[in-house]
Amino acid sequence: MGDAVGARFRRHRWLPQASAVVLLAALVTGFVLVRAERRESHNTDALARACGGVLPADAVRALLPDDEWWRARTGPGPRGLVSCGVGADRGELDVTATPVLDAPLKGVRIEQITGDPYEREPRWAEDHRRADVQVTVACPGGLPGYPRPVRSFRVHGSLSGETTGAAPRDAVAPAVAAVADGLRVEHRCGGAPVRPADVKPFTGGAGEAPDDPADADGKATPESCRWFRTADLGAGWKPTGERDRGATHPAARGCDTGALKGTQALGVTSASWWGELLPEVRTEYGRELAAAGQGTPPHADARSFTVAAWAEARCAEGPGLHRVSVTGSEKGGLADRADALLGRYLEAAHCRDSKSLGTVWQ
Repeated sequence: MGDAVGARFRRHRWLPQASAVVLLAALVTGFVLVRAERRESHNTDALARACGGVLPADAVRALLPDDEWWRARTGPGPRGLVSCGVGADRGELDVTATPVLDAPLKGVRIEQITGDPYEREPRWAEDHRRADVQVTVACPGGLPGYPRPVRSFRVHGSLSGETTGAAPRDAVAPAVAAVADGLRVEHRCGGAPVRPADVKPFTGGAGEAPDDPADADGKATPESCRWFRTADLGAGWKPTGERDRGATHPAARGCDTGALKGTQALGVTSASWWGELLPEVRTEYGRELAAAGQGTPPHADARSFTVAAWAEARCAEGPGLHRVSVTGSEKGGLADRADALLGRYLEAAHCRDSKSLGTVWQ
């Protein structure tokens, strides 16, 4: 009977071919299913490893091509936080966290504080401007491992590749929020959890230091110069008509202003330093501080005279050094003016526990 069945099978020539096709299809299907399961397992593992495992799985899966093998990346970012991502050839999600650092001052002298004060920021400090979305997180207790206090950090993220056209920019927000909140918890920053709604595209406003207020003609008084009034100099003194130069920084503030009385002109500068800048100020102005109060006379043949009054005082920012200088063509009464203006300056800043260090001629 078996021979008969075999004979009938052979007489139907299409049956062997059909059986081979069915078998091949089953093998291919099985291979595809096994490979898809392995890819799914691999991608799940990659997603669990990327960015320390904090990425929201569903939100990230919706951004990436599921028919490719994903690569996970986690490592240190600029200045010690994190740079991580996950993706494939056709699309990749990148998330980076950076500390928000105050650009270093070029120096602590008054002309440096009130002029072009900052060194150029490193390129990585501006990467968030080009990212899809970003968020800044406060960390009042400070981040460890930095020479100067760092009390906030920024996390930004972008989606690159072919998948960007199918997803809006804010689709990256859940991933950025997850990384930001993970760092917030890790560094014990406190505050409320970071939500996707907190993550926004960069607009050039949030987190940027505002300029000193200025009116339409650019002659508004900078905040650091508002303590000075020409009336403090006596009758007849008027503003010069030129714009005052002033600036306030995290550990210093300064002002360069002046006044006119007929043909006589006075230049007035004020400056305060506190916190981490104090050692550098004591070094930079070391000779001047050593000579303050010593009674050294000015140069007799000088065309103009400058005298500076120094004091130590505790203001809102903490203990600091304070300096007011006056420049004029006549030396008579100049030191007394500097002393009086220094008192007015400290009074306007609501300082206390002040100690005069004396005056010194330049």
